[in-house]
Amino acid sequence: MDSVSQTCCSLTPSPRAARQCPPLGSDGRRIEQVVVERAKLRPGLRWKGSAGGWLTNPLAFLSSIRSVMQKYLEERDELTFDKIFNQKIGFLLFKDFCMNEIDEALPQLKFYEEIKEYEKLDSEEERLTRSRQIYDVYIMKELLSCSHPFSKKAVDHVQTHLAKKQVPPNLFQPYIVEICDSLRGKIFQKFIESDKFTRFCQWKNVELNIHVGFSLHLLTMNDFSVHRIIGRGGFGEVYGCRKADTGKMYAMKCLDKKRIKMKQGETLALNERIMLSLVSTGDCPFIVCMTYAFHTPDKLCFILDLMNGGDLHYHLSQHGVFSEKDMRFYAAEIILGLEHMHNRFVVYRDLKPANILLDEHGHVRISDLGLACDFSKKKPHASVGTHGYMAPEVLQKGTAYDSSADWFSLERPLQQPAHEFFIFLSLLNVELPDSFSPELKSLLEGLLQRDVAKRLGCLGQGASEVKEHVFFKGIDWQQVYLQKYPPPLIPPRGEVNAADAFDIGSFDEEDTKGIKLLDSDQELYKNFPLVISERWQQEVAETVYDAVNSDTDKNEARKRAKNKQQGHEEDYALGKDCIMHGYMLKLGNPFLTQWQRRYFYLFPNRVEWRGEGESRQNLLTMEQIVTVEETQIKDKKCILLRIKGGKQFVLQCESDPEFVQWKKELTEAFTEAQKLLRRAPKVIGKGRANVVELSKPPLAHRNSNGL
Repeated sequence: MDSVSQTCCSLTPSPRAARQCPPLGSDGRRIEQVVVERAKLRPGLRWKGSAGGWLTNPLAFLSSIRSVMQKYLEERDELTFDKIFNQKIGFLLFKDFCMNEIDEALPQLKFYEEIKEYEKLDSEEERLTRSRQIYDVYIMKELLSCSHPFSKKAVDHVQTHLAKKQVPPNLFQPYIVEICDSLRGKIFQKFIESDKFTRFCQWKNVELNIHVGFSLHLLTMNDFSVHRIIGRGGFGEVYGCRKADTGKMYAMKCLDKKRIKMKQGETLALNERIMLSLVSTGDCPFIVCMTYAFHTPDKLCFILDLMNGGDLHYHLSQHGVFSEKDMRFYAAEIILGLEHMHNRFVVYRDLKPANILLDEHGHVRISDLGLACDFSKKKPHASVGTHGYMAPEVLQKGTAYDSSADWFSLERPLQQPAHEFFIFLSLLNVELPDSFSPELKSLLEGLLQRDVAKRLGCLGQGASEVKEHVFFKGIDWQQVYLQKYPPPLIPPRGEVNAADAFDIGSFDEEDTKGIKLLDSDQELYKNFPLVISERWQQEVAETVYDAVNSDTDKNEARKRAKNKQQGHEEDYALGKDCIMHGYMLKLGNPFLTQWQRRYFYLFPNRVEWRGEGESRQNLLTMEQIVTVEETQIKDKKCILLRIKGGKQFVLQCESDPEFVQWKKELTEAFTEAQKLLRRAPKVIGKGRANVVELSKPPLAHRNSNGL
């Protein structure tokens, strides 16, 4: 797309903008109104948000998800210390657990957090001061008291560097390793057994379900309050939006499926989703990253970082030329963005001022990855990009290339509108202006080498070659990464730093009037939905995390008090050979038209369940089950148990991970039971009833190891 991701602005619509903005799930209502109306559709799930609006509690139905999610995560190797500790929500819950339960882990966690704060410091002077403070409090003090639990190697490493006044950001890395090693043993195992791990399972279940079509947490257009249009391109538009449950502002890039089909752009649209997923992991402040992707019957939607400072091309046209100092600032941040992509084997292929966006503080990000390409397995050879910005090897059809194309294009943001030479089309050797300094000339000559083997950035060291060029002498790249250098231009607040919505215009719907979307077209996008885990967790942690936890704690405390006499559902499984347990919906009543929420227990030879507040258990033996199948009822995935006598037992789960795990465990338990039954001697006599009701005490003494 040309300009969909390239223009951003203030989200206060002008009267003309309001007329031009098509209805994409928002009619201009305040977010509080939208949330209230959504909450009315789901009674019993509302909670009082920190902003004062009534929001849906995402953990409301997940109080007993632990058993299912523990198996789900374990089978995917997600139940390790490193995987949980390095997630935002996992770390917060582990820290909370240690603060309340494990006194001996507190000093180590505090030491860990101090080191992480030290690593963020900008200058060497600040790091020197803080490193000495950390050494005195957490190392020397314990050494003097003979209570230092860390190795001599770690101590020597820090002491040697401090003696030489060498304070790199990774000075305390040996301590990070040893702290994690000390926490990953018994302490982590206690965490897995605690209520805090249950809460982690609840949050993880919500995260995994954001893009799942049949769950309560399905992400749709209604989850966003859509504001004015801020850009348009070949396949669709970009809007400013606010996520309804957290209040976070984003840009929503909407691609029209009919327009994509008309222009045969399916591959491009899906490629952009793949490229965004590759570069949106890891903390990179110089790329417009994606947090969510979802689709509606007629739209593909990317939820991206909102950049409301306009693009570099717009500001060049408004302010004229930039000084070399300004160029150095913008080039440095762009280089780090390209380095992030290249480290993930992504070549951008469309670097130009119009694709460089500014945030409200003036820092830049690379946007619009529609033409980006993964070169990890195979180098691209297509002539893709914008004429006037393409490298020689890209122009030469059939020639394979990789990240080299981006380094050739890097010089374009360094050039001024007054020097719009067409050297990039003609590939002629043209002398650079005398007004350029020798350092800038040297940099541009290195980047513009037609021979890839001689080009700066392509000599084997990648971005390091460019960063070490004399033009960037004196640049502290850690400070660039931390965005500590003052931007040369701060976009005016409250102003529209892009075209007016009226000038942006809208598509002519007549263009796609004859285009029909078939089932085969929708099938192309079945894997399009996505949530970037670390970005979602960061959003939640910054907004509703504390409020949701507090509300859920109160609800679960009330539930425990209510169920105190008959016991908690999970308690029944303790000490037995229960494979898994948790809530599911059972199709009930005489006409099988009503879903009934029941708590189920899966044993090797039977399935048991009971309703909330019920003291009696129901039982279905594996002997009575004929098959375990997957079916659909009203577009929702269900588990179908066919029972002897022609009867059916239909179950529905409240989330995708639950459905996957319940279906798997039921199938495996049924298969193993059938093997045992085939080997068992035949018993002459009447068969048992399909479903048996048992009171709780006899069932508690039942041995389910045999059939």
